[in-house]
Amino acid sequence: MIVRGNSITECWLKILIAIADSASTEIAPLVANFAVNNSVPDYQEELENDLNEFLKRIGQNSFETTASTIFPKSLATGDQSTVFERFENIWKHVKKDKQNRNGHYFRRLIAFNEASGQPINQLKHIIDTYNGVEGVRKPVHRRSALIALTFDPSIDHTSQTMRGFPCLQQVCFIPKKSGKMTINAIYAMQHLTNRGYGNYVGLRNLGNFMAGKMGLELDEVNCIASVLELGRMNKTEARNFTNKYRKYVETD
Repeated sequence: MIVRGNSITECWLKILIAIADSASTEIAPLVANFAVNNSVPDYQEELENDLNEFLKRIGQNSFETTASTIFPKSLATGDQSTVFERFENIWKHVKKDKQNRNGHYFRRLIAFNEASGQPINQLKHIIDTYNGVEGVRKPVHRRSALIALTFDPSIDHTSQTMRGFPCLQQVCFIPKKSGKMTINAIYAMQHLTNRGYGNYVGLRNLGNFMAGKMGLELDEVNCIASVLELGRMNKTEARNFTNKYRKYVETD
């Protein structure tokens, strides 16, 4: 199933409506496609507040906190080139959080294969590959080179019945001839109400950062979930939630 939206909010809401109106609690697979440069929907702030109230009620992090695990936007103020250093400085505190016991998405992106003692900053490599490094190498715009992994089989291939991380497997940065860029993300499993909205926000923020460093402009995000589950919002709650907002969107 492919769901398109003119914004993160519209796309997420359309997916929630699709599940609320169906007999199932999942969609497999699901492709969420949304634009990032359109005006903010009038209902966005109210919907986000309602979502965060739900997340608080079930003991889940706010969608902003979830987004920060993919890209810590608060560290990217001012000179964005320092975001890697800033995160390195706080990592010793972040990794103590029990929610990060199996790993952390942004950490994987900038310190992949850390256990080897030779961590790879995949984001820096992609930026340097695309832009070139003066006196070292020319720019390379081969799109298959602009991929970063978060799944590490040496760590993540386990026999645990439930692991929880990493659901996000990889991200791809796709430059276009128009000077725009698309970011594609692949999830093995995704929970729409628990983390989905925050996932989308985090991917947009990561895409904006990378596009800016590569001299491009992010214009859309594709998030592919092999399996998308409703999450901890039950069907009655989902119907009540969507009944409040469905008037704002047109569904297929």
